[in-house]
Amino acid sequence: MSSVLDDPETYTKMDPDGMLKAITEFPTSARNALKNTENTKINIDGIKYDSILIAGMGGSAVGGLLLRDWLRDTLKIPVDVSRGYHLPAYVSKKTLIYAVSYSGNTEETLSQYTEALKLGCTVICFCSGGKLEHLAKENHQTLVYFPIGQQPRAAIPYQFYNLAGVTRRIGLIDDKKWAEVKESITVVESLCTEMSQEVSSDVNLGKQLATEIKGYVPFIYAPRLFENVAYRYSTQFNENSKSPAATNFYPEAFHNSVMAREGAEEILGGLCAVIIHDPKENKRLNKKIDVSVDLMEETFGKVITVEAKGESNLARMMSALIQGDYASAYLGLLYGIDPSTTESIRILKASMEN
Repeated sequence: MSSVLDDPETYTKMDPDGMLKAITEFPTSARNALKNTENTKINIDGIKYDSILIAGMGGSAVGGLLLRDWLRDTLKIPVDVSRGYHLPAYVSKKTLIYAVSYSGNTEETLSQYTEALKLGCTVICFCSGGKLEHLAKENHQTLVYFPIGQQPRAAIPYQFYNLAGVTRRIGLIDDKKWAEVKESITVVESLCTEMSQEVSSDVNLGKQLATEIKGYVPFIYAPRLFENVAYRYSTQFNENSKSPAATNFYPEAFHNSVMAREGAEEILGGLCAVIIHDPKENKRLNKKIDVSVDLMEETFGKVITVEAKGESNLARMMSALIQGDYASAYLGLLYGIDPSTTESIRILKASMEN
């Protein structure tokens, strides 16, 4: 099928900052992130930590959310993500803090960093520069660098794999779990080859998904393992496509979101349910998901399924994530929008400078 997405001029005119290029470089970026953490000196003080708290906002929080989902079934201490100005009340010296800010200047993250210092917490800083870099050096803390010049959301390979690499280095991820990392990058690499901008819409899953969603408001549903992959979909549709989006996860959605199908036709007709399907999920849960999909198909404007690929949990998580990243950027282009722009965020930040 002929599509504007198959015209090379579309990318020259509408994607001058190279969002699609950044997405396609995911496997290379992930490998670079792992090399980076292998060569970083980790300054920790021998404390037996009882929790990990990741302080970050927006794209800089997503890596932590994904890490939490991935390690939920193996890590014996809780991983939490704090997206705000203040640390949770439970934080103590036994809480390991990851302060994550792509720019290094995120005011909410810097506020939490300051609170962590006052509590005497061990802090590991992740940034590309800015105030956080200065503070980490001043306080002799571990500093893991992100590359300069990317949109924070496009730096997700660094944000996840750097966090994972550090967590591995301090002994909290065992060999068996760590083996999932290599497969995840290999699976994503294959998908990037299949969904890059040079590949025709006839066989390009990312372009096809964007084309299916165009004109609808996407609502993403996924099993618990993919809870924050689904969240990533919604934020990518927000930022890259400039589209409203929402999300929920199974089995929680069975107790509330399923009722949306009984809504007014004029509302439901504009909704597209995007179902992230995990072939390795519990059979009972997948059966219930199938029934809920049948119910939504009766009233939603459209229902689409995205298939997770790979053997390990991390491979399937990242395979689903990369499909959403591509679809969101392609959808922006279908709407005639540069996927890299963030004017509304700029206005909000500027309003606080006075």
